[in-house]
This record gives sequence, structure tokens and C-alpha cells, in this order.
Amino acid sequence: MQYKMSSRILAVCGVVAFVMSLTACNTTKATVDTTVKFFSSTSPDSMFTADGLVEEKEKINFFAGVAYENLRQEAAAGSGQYVTSLAVLYGVPTAKHEAFGRLLQQRHAELFAANLNEDNRAHLKMVTALNSEMESSASLIH
Repeated sequence: MQYKMSSRILAVCGVVAFVMSLTACNTTKATVDTTVKFFSSTSPDSMFTADGLVEEKEKINFFAGVAYENLRQEAAAGSGQYVTSLAVLYGVPTAKHEAFGRLLQQRHAELFAANLNEDNRAHLKMVTALNSEMESSASLIH
């Protein structure tokens, strides 16, 4: 009697393990499918150079996304390590970093209008607005 009970428990455990392994395969496939769809829709080739390095404009987007809140705080003050890093990514000469910081400070309300917690594209909106400002302030780059 105990032998039959043990074999039934073992059989049930085997079935449960088999079902769980099938579920794990489906989760993995779903994860892979989602990843493939993401990269298909965002054209990953446009993010990288032929050498496999990140494109300059994408570096700005990535940095802005990661450092948005720090940039927001430092831009209000007009200086700081994040502001300086952003200036370097934009190709602003060292002698003009202070002017770049002033630009961020003067345009703070327009550049940082959105909160990243409420709008996950806030950093991209900031970069777009800053790109426009940089085009009209071409003296910062040259």
C-alpha cells in the first residue's frame, strides 16, 4: 500500500515538473518575442555605428534618460558634473561650458517641463527642446 502511494506521489511530482518546464519554455519564448519586437520596432541598427559603437545622438538620449533627475537639479543651478557631461556630449568646447550651463538654467522650465515619473519620454522631450536651443545658439558649439 505504501509502495503504491509513493509511486503516485512520484508520478504527480513528475507531471508537475513537466508542466512547469513547459511553462518556463513559454515564458522564455514570450520574453524573446517581446525583445525581438522591441528591437524590430526601434531599428537598433540606427542606434549604432558600423563599428558597433553607440551613435552620438543616442549617447545624448541614453545619458538624458539615466541622469534626467540629476540634470534637472543641476540645470536649475546652471552647473554641475551632469551639466558638464551633457555639454561634452553636445561637443561644447570647455571654454563655453559655463554659457551652456546658463542656457540650461535660463530655459529650465521649457527643457524640464515634464516629470520622468509621470512621463517616461520626458528625457527625449528635453533632448528635442535642447537640440532646438543648440541650433539657435550655434555659438556654443563653435
